Amino acid sequence: MSDFRPHLAMKLNIGASQFSFVPHPLFPDDKNEVFATEGGEAMVYQLCEVASGKLWALKVSKAHFRGKHILRSTNALAPYAHLPGLTLGKRVCFTRATHPALIAAHPGLEYAVLMPWISGPSWAGLLANRSANASTESYTPQAAMKLAIAMAQVLWDLEAHSLAHTDIAGSNVILMPGFNQVELLDLENLYMPNSPVPRQCSQGTPGYQHRSLDRNGYWRPDGDRFSGAIIITEMLTWCDVRVQAQTPFKAESLFALEELQQINTPRWRVVRDALWNICPPALRLFDQAWSSSDLSQCPELSTWAMTLIQTRQ
Repeated sequence: MSDFRPHLAMKLNIGASQFSFVPHPLFPDDKNEVFATEGGEAMVYQLCEVASGKLWALKVSKAHFRGKHILRSTNALAPYAHLPGLTLGKRVCFTRATHPALIAAHPGLEYAVLMPWISGPSWAGLLANRSANASTESYTPQAAMKLAIAMAQVLWDLEAHSLAHTDIAGSNVILMPGFNQVELLDLENLYMPNSPVPRQCSQGTPGYQHRSLDRNGYWRPDGDRFSGAIIITEMLTWCDVRVQAQTPFKAESLFALEELQQINTPRWRVVRDALWNICPPALRLFDQAWSSSDLSQCPELSTWAMTLIQTRQ
């Protein structure tokens, strides 16, 4: 639990702007219940800029995960925040040096991050709520190809700049309307060249984890290649009703952890068959990633992007 506990009457003065906390939509009459979501490493609160009414996200890391690496990733992201998928790179990290009055009033906000609020379903939410969002009527093969290309291009941009998200998973990918674009969440653990290894390196999310990771996990320039291959494959094949039928309800990924890189399982066969029908060249890339003994043996993310773009043409 975070050591920062806001309530609805609390106001935050950040620079020349004042921010208020937004009521929780499920408890609108509760005078203390603010709109917040809890993750493994942080709490995220919805803020409203009083003057403009614009919504923002305040991400407050739990004490054990708080540190200078968050400031480093904030600074590293700034030059790339204009790239598709990295809108949340437009952020401010609070430190004692940059925001002394704020940290003095609220010590729990040290290394907290203020960034734009992005609305939309996550890829994990679409998978888990298939009856509402992922029917073949709304998620067509054309939509699948558009989304997979958008995902591959975002990951290609990162790898081209020697960066890696390090925890590509359905819960960290927000879908924009029309399946034309994605936005990445949880950018604090971004891999950057020549940066010190963090105290805890990301080992990924179940459903997206390579079988052979050392203590540095995905903290490496090719850190998104395997998880990227899995999520692109999910996006390509989810339009196939056979793939949906092979996936348990409420599952937030196609493959369970114990299934990854295992061959001749029912789901593996159905996914491969769907890939062959949708984009045969992608099947070769999936097989290469699936059989890899190291992340470096997975296809480059540029190869995924170019293969999908050429197939669509």
